[in-house]
Amino acid sequence: MIVVGGDAFVDLIDRGQRVFEAYPGGSTFNCAVAAGLLGSQVLYVSTLSTDPYGDLLVNRLTECNVQIRPDARSDANTSLAIVSFDDFSQPSYAFYRKGTADREVPIADIIASFPKSMSVFHVGSCALICREDQDAWLQVVRAAKERGALISIDPNCRPSMTNDPVTYRQGLERFFEEADLIKCSDEDLSYLYPHWSVNESNLFFEKYSPQLFVYTRGAAGLRGFTNLGVSVEVDATLPGLLVDVVGAGDSVHGALLSEIDRLGLMGQQLAHLDVSRLKGILTLASRVAGINCTRVGCQPPNRQEVSEFFG
Repeated sequence: MIVVGGDAFVDLIDRGQRVFEAYPGGSTFNCAVAAGLLGSQVLYVSTLSTDPYGDLLVNRLTECNVQIRPDARSDANTSLAIVSFDDFSQPSYAFYRKGTADREVPIADIIASFPKSMSVFHVGSCALICREDQDAWLQVVRAAKERGALISIDPNCRPSMTNDPVTYRQGLERFFEEADLIKCSDEDLSYLYPHWSVNESNLFFEKYSPQLFVYTRGAAGLRGFTNLGVSVEVDATLPGLLVDVVGAGDSVHGALLSEIDRLGLMGQQLAHLDVSRLKGILTLASRVAGINCTRVGCQPPNRQEVSEFFG
């Protein structure tokens, strides 16, 4: 089973003329949804509000075959993200997350909810910004690692949400050091290591040496590196008109987790992926993200839809 924790938002997406549509979102939430839709067993362990937006999040998880932690509901409000777009369909976000439900991290309850068989534990993005939140999730990560789970991290950096970028970056490094799988975008690396030149993703990989590092570059596609020297690059896909790119990276990561789980890649097996198998995993991830980009908000496909789009 895949276990996911972290940020859970409702995205209020600007459709013009002060009309906003509410969609379930948040990086780790989207990742759980994507993996669940692809047929994986997924447990989402973050705290969710009892308010109407929290009900929206819970209902979406249920629709996508994702379980939630027992006693996961809280009277705190749901985190919100106001999403607007530029002329190139690139989103910008304004976040409202003070004192919200997904900021509550009951460490003991989360660890107690772990299933007996846990293939991967994933966390990232807004859950790893504040030091207090980082410290809590790091304890959860280490407990998952002790139970034999692969550790998956997506920084999905949000510079606008911190006034202390140095502490933010240093905190993220603690998670990178624990990780078996790391996915970063080109924007993430530019923020984390601004002194590196373009296309120096290999430096990140050499610094932390996870079993598998996946580097996404938007329309330029994605690359995967194993720490035994295999490197694969696949093109981005867009099987229709571009609507928006909300949740594209999360869809990539959800597909990665689903395939790792489906293939039973445990222990050090990620590092031993050959070119053919790694290319298959990355191709699925690209296709899942491409279909998502033809839809409003984060709405990744199930496996049947992937087959229908790509044969």
